[in-house]
Amino acid sequence: MRRVSLARFCPGLMTMLALMLALAGQAWSAPAAPAPAASLSATDAPALDENASVDQLSDRLDQIRQGVTSDANDDLLAQLRMAAVQVQRQADALSTQRTTDAEKVDDKLKVIGPAQPDEAATLTQQRKALEAEKKALVAERDQATKLTQSARDLSTQIVNLRRSLFNSQITSRAASPLSPAFWQSIIRPTQDDVARLRDLRGEAADALGSAFSAEHRWLFITSLVAAILVWTLVRGLLERLLARAMVSGLPEGRLRRSALALGVSLATLGTIAGSVSLLRWGLESSAELGTDLASLTNHVLALVVFSAFITGLGRAMLMLQRPSWRLPAIHDEVASALGWFPKVLALSLMVMMTMERINSVIGVSLALTVAVNGLTALVVAMIFGGALLSYRRTLREHGLERPTGLAGLIPFVMVVWLASILLALVAGYLTLAYFLTAKLLWVSMVVTCAYLLTTFLGDLCETLLSPRQPGGLALAASLGLAPRHQAQASTVLAGIGRTVVLFLALLLALMPSGTSPSELLLSLGDWDGTGGKLLGNLNIVPQDILLALAMLVCGMLAIRVVKRWLSERLLPETDMDAGMRASLVTLVGYLGFLFLAMLVMSTLHINLTSLTWVVSALSVGIGFGLQQIVQNFISGLILLTERPVKVGDWVSLAGVEGDIRRINVRATEIQMSDRSTVIVPNSQFISQNVRNVTMGNALGVVGITLTLPLDTDANRVRELLLTAYQEHEGILDAPAPSVSFKDLTSSGMVIGVSGYVAGPRQVSGARSDLLFTILGRLRDEGIALSSPQSMVLLQEAGRQADEPA
Repeated sequence: MRRVSLARFCPGLMTMLALMLALAGQAWSAPAAPAPAASLSATDAPALDENASVDQLSDRLDQIRQGVTSDANDDLLAQLRMAAVQVQRQADALSTQRTTDAEKVDDKLKVIGPAQPDEAATLTQQRKALEAEKKALVAERDQATKLTQSARDLSTQIVNLRRSLFNSQITSRAASPLSPAFWQSIIRPTQDDVARLRDLRGEAADALGSAFSAEHRWLFITSLVAAILVWTLVRGLLERLLARAMVSGLPEGRLRRSALALGVSLATLGTIAGSVSLLRWGLESSAELGTDLASLTNHVLALVVFSAFITGLGRAMLMLQRPSWRLPAIHDEVASALGWFPKVLALSLMVMMTMERINSVIGVSLALTVAVNGLTALVVAMIFGGALLSYRRTLREHGLERPTGLAGLIPFVMVVWLASILLALVAGYLTLAYFLTAKLLWVSMVVTCAYLLTTFLGDLCETLLSPRQPGGLALAASLGLAPRHQAQASTVLAGIGRTVVLFLALLLALMPSGTSPSELLLSLGDWDGTGGKLLGNLNIVPQDILLALAMLVCGMLAIRVVKRWLSERLLPETDMDAGMRASLVTLVGYLGFLFLAMLVMSTLHINLTSLTWVVSALSVGIGFGLQQIVQNFISGLILLTERPVKVGDWVSLAGVEGDIRRINVRATEIQMSDRSTVIVPNSQFISQNVRNVTMGNALGVVGITLTLPLDTDANRVRELLLTAYQEHEGILDAPAPSVSFKDLTSSGMVIGVSGYVAGPRQVSGARSDLLFTILGRLRDEGIALSSPQSMVLLQEAGRQADEPA
């Protein structure tokens, strides 16, 4: 177990939370198993020197390989894997170094040149020495490369062994808490377990005696008092200073609340970590700790930090002392009713997990280990159940509204999860119940940390960059930034930060069984980007199907969130028109679905070569009946890329005229003037003539043509028409309205008038208003429109006698 020190918590907010999540998750990575009787020879060996040779690394790897047995527990296997990874890294570094050394020697050989018949003997000896040195370096490089691969293979074998151990434990049944046998294994352990506990107690008594001896007493008491003071006084003082700093140093807004919530969590975490470091220093300086007791002490002190982290998160989320600064939308009555929950949960976990660590360190029997795991699951489930009951009772007593959205879904998920834990306990699957309990606590912590970080990042970007905030205005004034660019930068940076945090949270929440967060982060750090076999052979198992379904659902939700973020947050801050924004959002959705499909196939280990028959069947189907669908799909892509028409355009196609509302994969939706919607296949926009009214000119033309008698005063009519157009509020001043004498016929003179409105959609209404106005004024002036003559011929002879004339 690595030591906890304040240096791990100082690089920054993100690093601090990530490291603490990794440290906390080590205790919950897998159910504890009894330690084997074999000694930890591989992990007790002295640490390797940074400049270790190939032989030393090979010997170290052999020691690790000897410790990897089926009887090893999960803790030992985790330590062996970390040791194998260390050997892998050092061997890789040694291979790189020897490659560089060989290149330097080769450069020297090039300087000396090839052998000459009359060269000096010293030059020949120097060449031979360099060649021998190069040969030795190349051989050592090859050995280090092979050793790197061997260490990597051993690490993979250890991971597979941990998974097998975890699966074998989680499917085993034992006595349920409803049976006396469950409690008997805890109350009356075996004689071997009692002996191991007695030995540990004796070792602890000797350590305490050494700590309180005359020469070490004051040092240990001083460290203990200092740890208590840091835990209590320093933490309270630090929180008060943080609150004052938020008020005086930050502008009014949400950033104060999110920064204070994050600061309270970090203050609790930092002070507890400092007190733990002081206490460890006091123990190591004043007491002689045995192997078992030293390992147990490291575990317990890590559990103290873990429990303090839970308490800090609870205090930051509930914020009982400053309700107006509470970050989530939690009612005051609910927060007060749940005030006990973080403290009781942290204390219970501290006690129960200490018992588990004791069992793991001294290697008690399997029955006692499984019983303690089941008891831990029962206690944690009861605490969560009590919190849910308090929550529901408070809502009912005070008549408070239930939250909606994801916040309203959390209680339901908790109820289902707790029901699963209790059913597993009743059925006797104690290890499964323990695993579900660990996942419940771990996911709760990850979600809470992700909520705090995403809220803080969003508020920080909004306060510092948004043109609507004082900080953004000051930044714009100093750097000369445009408000539009500021809004875009704020939205993009907040989106990137939240995406990174949510990705890490999802990665940690879905962490594979038998893997700790530190190992997961270590694997990510060792990934060189070369990847591996993305799509394997078709080998679908139920676990892969469930994972693929979960990935599909989460991916579709993520695509919806990204599309909504683009359409509502980022793209409105740009100069793109509505049609371009809609096209871009649609394209992003298509690409997201394509990537999601590839990811799901990769999860199911589906090889593309195994889909040959599917492609063949599709080609036949396309040839006979699917060609229209494919044609419409390709046409839809052309419409989105070339954009001859876009969302918001007013088009006319084959007797259909209206506004384009949506361009889908197969068809385009056009809304008519009567608010009805016509579905037009995309291929018609490519293969037929399309009239795009709003593509080249956004203005609409209102034209009216009148036929007047020949004796009408044309100038008077011209003034009347211009006045009517100029007085209408919808007619634009530029371009100005105009009246033209179009024709002179036997029916009379033809006069036309035209004017421009803001858009083609306003033409119909403006033309109707102007007709009413113009006809009324013509009537007032006594000017009549020309009436064309018509002739009707009747056939009198063909009429019946009784038919009226």
